Amino acid sequence: MVGIKEFLIVFNPTAMFFLASIGGFDFRQTVAMSILVLFISATLLYWQFRVAFALLGVAALFFLGLIDLRNFIFFAQLDVIVFLVGMMTVIGILEERHFFDYLLDTIGSRIRSGAVLYAMVLFMAAFMAALVDEVTSIIFITLFIVKIADRLKMDPVPLVLAAVFTTNVGSSATVVGNPIGVIVALRGGFTFTDFLTWAAPNALLVLLASIVASLVLWRDYVAEMNAKVGKAGIRLEISDEIRKLQLVNWLLFLGTIGMLILHHPLEEQLEVLLGKEKGSMKNVLLVATPMLWSGIGLLLERHRAREIVTQRVDWWTLLFFLLLFSTVGTLKYTGASVKMGEYIVSLGSLVGNAVGSVETGTLLTVFAAQGVLTAFLDNVLAIAVLIPVVFSLYESKGWNVFAMFWALLFSGTMAGNYTPIGSTANIIALGLMEKKGKKISFGYWIKYAIPIATLQVLISLLWLNLVIEPRAPADYKPPPLATE
Repeated sequence: MVGIKEFLIVFNPTAMFFLASIGGFDFRQTVAMSILVLFISATLLYWQFRVAFALLGVAALFFLGLIDLRNFIFFAQLDVIVFLVGMMTVIGILEERHFFDYLLDTIGSRIRSGAVLYAMVLFMAAFMAALVDEVTSIIFITLFIVKIADRLKMDPVPLVLAAVFTTNVGSSATVVGNPIGVIVALRGGFTFTDFLTWAAPNALLVLLASIVASLVLWRDYVAEMNAKVGKAGIRLEISDEIRKLQLVNWLLFLGTIGMLILHHPLEEQLEVLLGKEKGSMKNVLLVATPMLWSGIGLLLERHRAREIVTQRVDWWTLLFFLLLFSTVGTLKYTGASVKMGEYIVSLGSLVGNAVGSVETGTLLTVFAAQGVLTAFLDNVLAIAVLIPVVFSLYESKGWNVFAMFWALLFSGTMAGNYTPIGSTANIIALGLMEKKGKKISFGYWIKYAIPIATLQVLISLLWLNLVIEPRAPADYKPPPLATE
């Protein structure tokens, strides 16, 4: 008997093929979109087999000529993969050297409330994401949560899932928190200060609401944590030998975090010292920093270096990332993304007629489109589809598109919480949990994601319409859109 999962795996790509065919997409675009929908449907419904589905999806694209080898490599985002390898290695070295045990003992011995500990972890996840980036934050926080759960003999999954939700929120607060933040800054002409003015207050409001919502939704879990933390807090038996390792551990940790925070000014200084053209070293140190510190750490742990790299780096998840990025990139390769942008503009006009303002209707449509694409594809691809749409509205209609750039940022981070593949942080957290023998089912994710992510999206939408749109600078003009 065919179950609902099997039915959806057949129905979803078939429906996409039909809709794309009557919607004006050419045959190559229609097939590419259908294969992508098949891949995503199978991945979400049978998460444990995601790499197999990814391999089959990419193989089909190759055989059908929907992507070539050069573009496969281009869309694979190898810089992101190398960055993740470095960060996972650094965190793995710190775990091997008992850094997280030391932190838990230091922090846990001073906290007497499970609810406070729970809220503190969620705040840390968001703060680190804003300070460094969502990837570094979720790797660190997930392993920290695992240590807490092991000590308290509790399931880490609820706290990890809640931390993922706040990580994505925190990533919207600053330029460096999320890759799409960088894109919004460059394409919209915004500075770090602009993010603190327009994005950070919203992120803080959403974070506070998310923490409260998580405390309510997981109240039984928090009550259990309260009981287990008790008056004694959390104490571990930390030997003197382990304590002696912590000075070097702090150097590894702060060295990595510090250089990630300061990578942009350091790149500018290197350009001057090396006589390079301005901007030629953009994001070079972002990738090189984890490579540097993981290399130093592996030399310190040279007798276990091979073991650390093979066991602490989540190669399964990284392979899935590489294949997912390449598969999603076929929408751009076949030109399907351009056609999608045209439909979004048309839909914006229809919504505008309903709400009484074409500009407001288009803003809402851009926000919704970014959210849907982010939840099921990738926020970087989503913004790549919509940035040209925003510029076309500015150039053809003369609209003030200031609020639209912030709509792309807020929707591209908050809506990423809806599905396990909506954000890089989501997939990494799931992969780390699987390595620890814990699985987060799609049903469990959706159960908590729908209320929390919807709350996050609604608050962001209110901030966008009540604060940003009315206060948008009247003389705002985005910088010219660079051609690739």
